[in-house]
Amino acid sequence: MFRGDEVLVIKNRFGEWVLPKGKVEPGETPEAAALREVEEETRVRAEILRPAGTSEYTYLSEHTGEPVDKIVYWFLGREAGAPVGEGPGSAGAGPTPQREEGISAARFVPWQEAVILLKYDGALVRSAAAEALRDP
Repeated sequence: MFRGDEVLVIKNRFGEWVLPKGKVEPGETPEAAALREVEEETRVRAEILRPAGTSEYTYLSEHTGEPVDKIVYWFLGREAGAPVGEGPGSAGAGPTPQREEGISAARFVPWQEAVILLKYDGALVRSAAAEALRDP
C-alpha cells in the first residue's frame, strides 16, 4: 500500500515491522480480503492497482502446534481517500493500529526505509515501489 513514495507498515505482536496482511474469509476473494485487512489493521482505505505475487510458507499453529501451510496474496495498492472515520480534507492522525490484534504501530514510511525495516519482503517492496512510482 503506497501513498506517494511511502509504504504502509505495521508493527506486529512480535515487535516485527511487516506489511498488513491476514486471512481470506470464506466466500471472500483475496482482493476483498486485502482491502478489508488493511482497513481493519490500520483504518486506511485502499484501492488495488494490480496483483504483486504470492508468498508460500509453513508455520506452527499457536493453538494445535501442527504445521499450517499458508499462501499470502500480495497486491500493489494505494491509499484511497481519508482514513476510516475521517471526512474529506480532515487533518487526521494517519494510520491507526488495531491494538486488539497486537498491532502496536502503523505508519507510512519512505519505501527505501521500509526495505530495511521490514522483517521480510523487502524485495517485494523494492519492486512494487519501482512499479508504483511509475503510475500516475
